[in-house]
Amino acid sequence: MADRFDQTLHFIDAVERAHTTEEVERCLLEFAAGFGFTSVFGGIVPMKPIPLAEVPSRIVFQALPGAWAKRYNESGHVFRDPVVAHLLHERVPFSWSDAYDASSDSESVHLIRGEASEFGLKDGYVVPIYTLEGSLAAVSFGGPNKVADVGELASLNFAASYALGSHLHRQAMRKRLTNTLTPREHDCLLWAGEGKTDWEISIILGISRSTVLKHIASARDKLGAVNKAHAIATALRIKLLG
Repeated sequence: MADRFDQTLHFIDAVERAHTTEEVERCLLEFAAGFGFTSVFGGIVPMKPIPLAEVPSRIVFQALPGAWAKRYNESGHVFRDPVVAHLLHERVPFSWSDAYDASSDSESVHLIRGEASEFGLKDGYVVPIYTLEGSLAAVSFGGPNKVADVGELASLNFAASYALGSHLHRQAMRKRLTNTLTPREHDCLLWAGEGKTDWEISIILGISRSTVLKHIASARDKLGAVNKAHAIATALRIKLLG
């Protein structure tokens, strides 16, 4: 049975091993390259107008040509992009061309399609992702070729949903646990992760061995780990250490 899902399991493993947003983007791009895509952009879609200054906080992935990303962000193109507008009422994956053709705003279509094409992004594929709370997220793949049949791109739906969900979960856990662990608990776990013994950690931090044990036990409980090794592994998995 597992052999049938080798590619899927390989992708999941790669995403789970990713240490940074850039590494998750790389996982998506490596998979999407098989369909001719060269860029990925994703985040939480605003359902109503928001200040331009708030847009960066909603971006999760942005592996785009640098100059295009700068222009798109600074010019507020998100508020004119027919693809984003199409997202607000389309619940199934679609191509950029679908969004352009459906738009009644020919001026915005000409602007966004024309400028994106300057950077080799002539068409793309968008995966709407609805959270359990009803918020709308999306991952958009772009490339130099026209999308002929969105039905042939269905496997990107899983890749986009898994990568976005896993990344958001890891970020949320890291933020929550970073705010939960005390500086001493973090330091003790950090040194334990470096292979230091409890006695060595006590010397490094200038505290007693019993205090080290207390901090590590507290960190273990907060991380929901069964032992010190599990606590270290959990912290490393969510990139809390390092």
